[in-house]
Amino acid sequence: MTLKTTTRRQALGLAGATLLAAPALGQRARVLRFGTPVPVDTTYHKALLMFADEVSKNTGGKLKIEAYPSNQLGTIKEMLTNVQLGTQAIAAAVPAWYSNYVKPMDVFTLPFLVASPEKLRAAVDGPFGAKMKGMLETADFKIIGTWLIGARHIITASKPVHAPADLTGLKIRVIGSQVYIETFRALGASPVALDPTEIYLALQQKVVDGLEFPLPDFIANKMYEVAHCLTLDNHVTDVFFLGMNKAMWNGFSQEEQQIIDAAMKSSNDWQWKAQPESIEESKTKLQGLMQVIDLSPIERQKFIDATRPVYAKFEGSIGKDIIDEAVKVLS
Repeated sequence: MTLKTTTRRQALGLAGATLLAAPALGQRARVLRFGTPVPVDTTYHKALLMFADEVSKNTGGKLKIEAYPSNQLGTIKEMLTNVQLGTQAIAAAVPAWYSNYVKPMDVFTLPFLVASPEKLRAAVDGPFGAKMKGMLETADFKIIGTWLIGARHIITASKPVHAPADLTGLKIRVIGSQVYIETFRALGASPVALDPTEIYLALQQKVVDGLEFPLPDFIANKMYEVAHCLTLDNHVTDVFFLGMNKAMWNGFSQEEQQIIDAAMKSSNDWQWKAQPESIEESKTKLQGLMQVIDLSPIERQKFIDATRPVYAKFEGSIGKDIIDEAVKVLS
């Protein structure tokens, strides 16, 4: 199956379209538009294609997935709004973006919480993940899968960062999440919330002095052209939650839901295995392009100690019970 990749203008022209004629059969196939913020040369997009091929094959072409990478359907915020409204079928977003709808999703963004990708997957696929996904259903998002992003690190245009003190006064781009904002304030930085589509230009024009970002995505967006110092602090191990419009999901037959679940599990299993390799390849490539600072355990502990008070600040909005459970299953 060949998936359509259109320009954003073309995509927006299809905003309300959910049906596509299948002339050879004289029937109509349902088309599900799947929008992501990531480029095509990533494990995420490859997993999306695998998912789409399997859904099409196992429904006999009755369900088709159209892939719209690189923000073709809008910003992450716009795509989530469209999914919630039902004008877009599926979107990929990190928990910090979903926290705009369900505050407890911020728990995944607490600094230095996740011990390993293995613990993260066990948590999101287990009872804790089921609880969090259930909360998102109250906001009309049905989470059908997850993709591993991996560790997020501190990257600056020119100043090496070995300790929190080195961040003092630096304008660091963060996701528009209060947890990220408070985390980088605790480190002494001046956090600036920007959409991912704005980062490159903001660095180039010195609107910001740096960012926090995962390595494969940093390379995919060629940000190494405008940022040259990388500190491997791993303050967050991140994941994409793949959200479908809940009413749309409920409109599928039980057989169709099973097909979607099985196809998503296969592609997710592949992506969670492929992403760590992509991360290591990215690290190796960046060592030849920029200054890479691999923190010692003692140096990293200074970042952990500086940000630990952030947890208490969000006990009200996230819930102390949820934070305690997350520490138990993720740390």
